[in-house]
Amino acid sequence: MPDLNELLRWSIANTPAPAQPAPSAEPTEPLSLRFHPASESHQGTSALHPSDPLYRASHLSLDDASPASTPGPLTPESGAPGRPQQELSSDMLDAIMGKSDATMMKEKMAYAMDDKMPVDKRIEALDDFEMMIELIDNANNMTVLKMWEPILELLQSPQDGIVAHACWIIGTAVQNNLKAQAAMIVNNALPPILEIIKPSSSSRQHPTSTRARATYALSSSLKHWPLAAHALSSSSDQGYRVLAASAADSASPIRRKTAFLINTLVLQSGEKYEGEIPKEVQAMLEERMKQTAAGAESEVLLDGLKRTGVFRALIDGLKAREADEDVEYEENAIRALGQAAAKGGLEKAEKDELKAIWNKWSAAGQEERGLSGEDGKEIERAFA
Repeated sequence: MPDLNELLRWSIANTPAPAQPAPSAEPTEPLSLRFHPASESHQGTSALHPSDPLYRASHLSLDDASPASTPGPLTPESGAPGRPQQELSSDMLDAIMGKSDATMMKEKMAYAMDDKMPVDKRIEALDDFEMMIELIDNANNMTVLKMWEPILELLQSPQDGIVAHACWIIGTAVQNNLKAQAAMIVNNALPPILEIIKPSSSSRQHPTSTRARATYALSSSLKHWPLAAHALSSSSDQGYRVLAASAADSASPIRRKTAFLINTLVLQSGEKYEGEIPKEVQAMLEERMKQTAAGAESEVLLDGLKRTGVFRALIDGLKAREADEDVEYEENAIRALGQAAAKGGLEKAEKDELKAIWNKWSAAGQEERGLSGEDGKEIERAFA
């Protein structure tokens, strides 16, 4: 129902302007508008029907006609019952604002861990989980949410698709992330990953696709990790032994990824990490320094790779695959060995073997492997 003030403003706006009077010498009183509230007898309203807005307006006093007290279209009449307020449940809040990443991570992991669910749906849940931990904050929250335990349990799943996706999650979580790398090492995730890549004779054999995902996880866990040499030498050089065995693997995806990883390790050998070190990682570094001071063996990556025969295995792999012409593998391997030679990691006889392979490729073969120009000159100098 419109209030009296609105009616007055409408009336003024829609009143036609009066005709201009003839000029007069006598001063005229300025036009003014006076409002006379209706009397108690409501005289002058008998012609109006009670449903007419003017009838109600004429029965209001000035005090009653204020916007705050006059019912409007969205204002309930005095004494009318209001709609009862309903408390928002957590489900309603989730529907309005969306679930938090932590909640979704818990739900996806719980679904993936449920053996009663279809395998393809469990894998889909792990896909969703992996996409969420692409954000570094979510990856670091895996420790807070106690997600490492179920991930390691999934590595033992009888379903190879589940194992592969668990490896994929680990690789994504720790990639270029010191905090997550430390959490992975603390939770002892490296040994089962190494076992998937190159199982012992009595262990389960995984398909190449699953082993490739595990190799990705291994590569991500070691890249830029300040204690990579210590991680590889643990458990009687288990990490180094897996690298040596995978360097000439019969499956091309495994040997290609391994050759690339070896090149990465050679490049970071002896380099000091530059950047902010999380307190968890700093504590691990200090502990390792105490062990070294107490007489524990310590070596850089280059020495470990040489001592355990990783470079030798890579050379043998190159010689064995000459007929296959696995261009990607040969490029990764020759780059790794060139870096190793430049840093003093190869014997003269080994460099002579590599020089013979290099010359056999000729300029066209070197260019095909992406090793022309300055890259090729560096390799020639390394093998000289």
